[in-house]
Amino acid sequence: MAAPVPNGVYAIGRPEEQLLTLQESKESVVVLPPTGQPGEQEWEVEGQSNGYVVIKNLRHGSYLGLQGPPEENQQVVGATEAFEWVLYQAAEPQSFHVVVPGGPVYGGEELALDLSVLHIFPPRTALRPLDVADQAQAWSFAFHE
Repeated sequence: MAAPVPNGVYAIGRPEEQLLTLQESKESVVVLPPTGQPGEQEWEVEGQSNGYVVIKNLRHGSYLGLQGPPEENQQVVGATEAFEWVLYQAAEPQSFHVVVPGGPVYGGEELALDLSVLHIFPPRTALRPLDVADQAQAWSFAFHE
C-alpha cells in the first residue's frame, strides 16, 4: 500500500501561506508565513511499507511527532524518533488530513494534526478530533523540486 503522495520534500500548509514550521529541533511545531530560514518549513515525506508516512524537518532532522501517547489537544513537536501518520485525501487536490494511525485513540475519535486551541503567537499545532468533512482541517502538500 503506497502513500498518497510521492516521497519527497514538501511545504505543508494552510491557505494564505501559513506553513508548518519547526524553529527549534524539539520545540512545538507552529504555523507561520514563509520565514526565509532554509529548511524550517520544508518537510521530507517518506512512505512506509504499511502505507503510513513519516514527516521529517529538513533543517533540524526532527520528525513531526509527539511526546507521549496521542491524546486530544496534545501539542505536535519536533521528535527525535520517527512517528508514523496516515494521510486521508481531502476534498481539494494535494490536500490531506494528517491523522494518527490505528483508528480511534481518544474517546472513540480519530485524532488529526490541526491548530491548537491555545490563542498564542505563533499558532501551535496539536491533535484535534478528526472531522473529514472540514476542509479547514486539511493540509496542502506543495512539492519542492
